[in-house]
Amino acid sequence: MIKPLEYDRERGTVVVLDQTRLPHEEVYLQLDNFDQLVEAIRSLRIRGAPLLGLAGAYGLVLAVRECEGLPDFKDALMARIHVLVNARPTAVNLRKEVEEILSDVNLDAEPYEIAAMVFEKIVELEARLQEDDLRLSLYGADLLRGKTRILTICNTGSLATGGIGTALGIIKVKHQRHDLKIAYLCETRPVLQGARLSAWELSKEGVPHYLITDNTAPYLMSLGEVDAVVVGADRITRNGDTANKIGTLMLAVAAKRFGVPFYVAAPTSSFDLSLESGSQIPIEQRDPSEVLMIGGTRIAPESTKALNYAFDVTPAELIDAYITEAGILKAPFDEVV
Repeated sequence: MIKPLEYDRERGTVVVLDQTRLPHEEVYLQLDNFDQLVEAIRSLRIRGAPLLGLAGAYGLVLAVRECEGLPDFKDALMARIHVLVNARPTAVNLRKEVEEILSDVNLDAEPYEIAAMVFEKIVELEARLQEDDLRLSLYGADLLRGKTRILTICNTGSLATGGIGTALGIIKVKHQRHDLKIAYLCETRPVLQGARLSAWELSKEGVPHYLITDNTAPYLMSLGEVDAVVVGADRITRNGDTANKIGTLMLAVAAKRFGVPFYVAAPTSSFDLSLESGSQIPIEQRDPSEVLMIGGTRIAPESTKALNYAFDVTPAELIDAYITEAGILKAPFDEVV
């Protein structure tokens, strides 16, 4: 299985597969300090909501190590934690996993004891991510049995989760069961996670797929060429509204118009029941150059400005069900297991 993120105990570094270099180069970075890890998160070298939760856990280790020996250890550590959990504000997993670990760690202990406690939690988290992915993917493959033409957006595979994946994990399982004719991958402008990352993953595993421009998807649905749409999620609110990669809302609207079932596949760690609706989700705006340039070449006039929302919010009424490691769920949610 692809290992996009792991800890090198001998060197004391976090090893990251630089996802900005794919598919042309498989470059692994050795991150040996906290600032490097935060930069990797912000620059999308590390990405995907579940994997960001794991990256946050590793960030805690680096933060503890750097603050050790400082007279104001606890204050310095909390300052770094604040930076860490706000590095990618839309994906709830980053903050949630860090806060969950901290809730079980005694910050008044010695730094080496804190680091040991965090490592123990990381081992549990890595195992949980892989188990949750597999459970979710099996539930999803059962739900979509007989639906052989699946459309998805962005990257929701091993690169995003560290396990088999969520929406892409379902596609992989369906392929293994000989229940997949084709996966349609939206290219996912402007950063092209579908073209660069999902296509790379499925090519490695021999899963049949077509790459399409994002705006081709509604037309494919109108032709009756899509049996289901399955997407991931960065945050799901109490009423079921879901934030995911920009372009997801377009797919949901088109799916509703053409009678194509639309599913969100996400672990329960991506649910944020503290928010009532999607209007409360912070939506990241990224560097406009991602829209204004392709491959380092500017495609618009110098005087042109760009908006670059990284995510959109799909209303719950456009979502048929939520595929999780706890089973198939329906909105709204009073609680999630």
